[in-house]
Amino acid sequence: MARERIRWPAVVDRARQIVESCEGGVTLRQVMYRLVSEGMLPHTPSMYRHLSSHLAQARREGRFPDLIDTLREVHVPPAWPDPGAFLREAVDWFALDYLGCRLSVRQVWEGASGMRV
Repeated sequence: MARERIRWPAVVDRARQIVESCEGGVTLRQVMYRLVSEGMLPHTPSMYRHLSSHLAQARREGRFPDLIDTLREVHVPPAWPDPGAFLREAVDWFALDYLGCRLSVRQVWEGASGMRV
């Protein structure tokens, strides 16, 4: 591919078409390989980072669908609508250790990221 200026609006539009044409979603890497195979982008690590940046900005602006991210896990701390719901669920955290004859209770910690079990 000759060194020519990348037309990012056209690249983002084509990437959107790729994502919308695939059932079940696609990853950023899959979009990158499709764009490389179509000759829209060179296959370099820096171009991958640029593509990621441009698509992330388009997602934040609501102009691009979500991609699959197989490497990151989103942690959502547990939440309860009211104290009663918390107490009803907390009952299941209590258990007897019949083999060791010890009382066992899961500990609940509250920290900067909210309630965790």
